[in-house]
Amino acid sequence: MRSQWPGEPDRPHQAAVPGAAALDPMPRRFTDRVERAVSGFVGVGAVVVAVLAFVAALSLHGSGMAQVANDRVDRVQVDAVLTAPVEMPLSFDSTAGGSGSVPATWTGPTGGAHAGLIPVLGPRAAGDTVPVWVDRAGEIAPPPVDAVQARVTATVGGLLVALAGALVLLGIRAAVRARCAVVNHRAWEREWALHEPRWSGR
Repeated sequence: MRSQWPGEPDRPHQAAVPGAAALDPMPRRFTDRVERAVSGFVGVGAVVVAVLAFVAALSLHGSGMAQVANDRVDRVQVDAVLTAPVEMPLSFDSTAGGSGSVPATWTGPTGGAHAGLIPVLGPRAAGDTVPVWVDRAGEIAPPPVDAVQARVTATVGGLLVALAGALVLLGIRAAVRARCAVVNHRAWEREWALHEPRWSGR
């Protein structure tokens, strides 16, 4: 293609460079920059939350396994002998004196005789034996924690930390977007009130 001006040397036609407009983008609105910054913050926060959830799960698992080891030493299962009949099904209750507890006697790990109330699921006759967990002093104790319970507790704890963190980050992002939308709408109304009369010729 020749130049339109006489005497000007020929030069090839220069086609538009794809993406050239992207080299000089239009300036973003302040709210756009805020939303972009918040998106970056949420991305970093998601990584932090994932790390915290993993650390929490590891910590809970370590604590649970330590409890498993302690319970293996401190908990002993013995046979308790009922001193009264159970005539109807009762609910489990490990608290002495609570609903579902019946009198019984048992021998502790050190050989001492003990008597008290134990949880029983009836019906049972007087003289029946019921396995119960006791501590080293021979007192009724909760069942020992096992490795499966420790892993479940660790997994649930990690998931709860992750869920709580995700909800917080999503809440922050939603709140910022909603606020930016309000600011943008007000700015649009001001600009429309300023320029619309010029366009309409009023």
